[in-house]
Order: sequence, then structure tokens, then C-alpha cells
Amino acid sequence: MMKCICSNYMREGLRDMNDKNARRIAVPALLFAALTLALLLPLRLWQQLHLVEQRTGFWARTDVTVLLLYIGLGVLAAVPAAMALALRKRAVLDLNRQRRVAEGLAAALAAAALVWDALVALDFARRLFSGAGTGDAFLDGPEMQSSSMYYVRSGALACVLEGLSGLVGALFFGELAALDFLPGKKLYLSRAAALAPFAWAVCRILRRFSRTIAYLRVSDLFLGLAMLVALMLFLLAFAQLVSGVHGANKAAVLFAAGIPAAVLALVCFVPRFVVYKVQGFAAPQDAPVEWCDPALALFVLVFIAGRGYVKGKGAPAEEAEEA
Repeated sequence: MMKCICSNYMREGLRDMNDKNARRIAVPALLFAALTLALLLPLRLWQQLHLVEQRTGFWARTDVTVLLLYIGLGVLAAVPAAMALALRKRAVLDLNRQRRVAEGLAAALAAAALVWDALVALDFARRLFSGAGTGDAFLDGPEMQSSSMYYVRSGALACVLEGLSGLVGALFFGELAALDFLPGKKLYLSRAAALAPFAWAVCRILRRFSRTIAYLRVSDLFLGLAMLVALMLFLLAFAQLVSGVHGANKAAVLFAAGIPAAVLALVCFVPRFVVYKVQGFAAPQDAPVEWCDPALALFVLVFIAGRGYVKGKGAPAEEAEEA
């Protein structure tokens, strides 16, 4: 029987919330996210519309926006990391179990987006499985003659794992939404389900590396991988928090990884939405618009803004641990 725990994440109150000097991190966190998004999003949108060759995804030409983009990415990574390092002993999370409508809605939206992503991934896996051994040029090499190798190298296996972990992750976010809407009920979160969103993010990276170069959208690769790495760090720390697993400076890690993950998710999503949905360009095979990105970005920002605090000096942070 799967071991379940009564969520310490929602059951325990923050020990030091009586500190009168504790300040919400919502305003500076959201302000920084908005400023970096206001810089990076127009740059990336301009590049997608004017500098990227739509059929292949390679750069058709470059200009100063490329340098500005990478400078902005450096700031996006460095500032939250530096602030989290400086405030690691004072960064705390409000773990009071109470009704949180905004977080509950964001968690429900994340659950729906993960279900949709899982269905898309499993459908693409089905098409890959049905095409195995049909004389595809992808199977010309001697190492690709076996179906099992084809399933790995084509990304079919990664798609299946992404789909299954996404469905379990959707169940987890659904439970989380229920806890936010019904804080007085004796609801439970599973340790295994808490790790499913992290496993889902890992499978998304594996799936990206399985794509052939024509479907890779080379100009998107770095942004997508950076987003997934930051999201993985956030989801792993989040799973530790929910599961009551001790980890040093979890609050600081959530802040440092969550803000870049959310901003990069929107920077990846919006230009692709404009190009493929608004302008009508055909999306490359196995590279559709991924609705899970804005949904997870919203959840991360709502979680940090709603639960993040910085304690006053002289009052060391103590994270609530499972009783």
C-alpha cells in the first residue's frame, strides 16, 4: 500500500510568523519577474518573427537583440540566486493550512495542463510505435535495426514516460487544489505523487534530446533546456517540502529556481503561440505549443507570492518539519 502522509506542507503553521519584521516577498518577486519578462519577451518575439527561419528553426541572421537576450538571461539567473543566497537563513514559507483560492485555481489549471500534455505525448508515442520497422530513414543505421532501439532513440519511450508521469503529476496538483479549497478536511498527499511533476520535467528533457535536428527548433533549445532545469530544481524542492523530507534552505531554492523557471516558461511559450497559433505557421512535428508551460509558470508565481516571506534580522528561519 502506498505510504501517504498528512501533508505537513498544509498542516503545519509557520513557526516564526509572529515575527513583526517578517515581510512578504510577493512584491519584489513579482516585480522582478515582470521586469525581466518585459525585457526578454519582446526580444524573443522579435527574433522569432524576424531572425528565425520558420521552417528549420535556425538563425536566418542575428542582430543586437541576441546579445541583449543573453545578458537578460544572465540577470534572470544571477539576481534570484544571489538574493536567495544572501537571505537563505531568513527566507521562510507560510505553511499555515488555510483557504488559498488563487493557489488552488493555479494548481487546478496546472493539473488540467498536465493531463493535456500527457495525452499529446501518449498520442505521439502511439504514432511512433506504429511507425517502427516501416523502412523509415531513421532506421537506416545498423544500430537502429531493432525495435527496442528505435523506441529509445525516436523518443517513443520518453513520450510514454512523460505521459504517465504527467498523469500522476496531474493527480498530485488536483489533490493540492483540493487542499487549498478545503483546508479543514483531512486530505492526504502521496510522497510518490509529489515526485511525479519532477519526473515529468526530466522526461521532457529526455524527449527533447530524442528529436531530430529538423524538429529541434535549434534557436529554442537553449531557452527550453534552461527553463526545464530551473523547473526541475523548483519541483524537486517542492516535492521535498510536501513530503516532509528535510532539506537545507528549501525556501531559498524555491525562490531562486522558481522565478527564472516561470519567466523562461512564458518566454518559451508566448513567441511560439504567436508564430503557430496567431500567424498560422505549421508547428514542427513533436514540437507543438505546450500549454503546460504557462500553467506551471502561473502556479510557481502564485505559490512564491502567496507563501514567501523574509524574516527580520536576528530571527533565524526554522522550517516546519513533519511531526
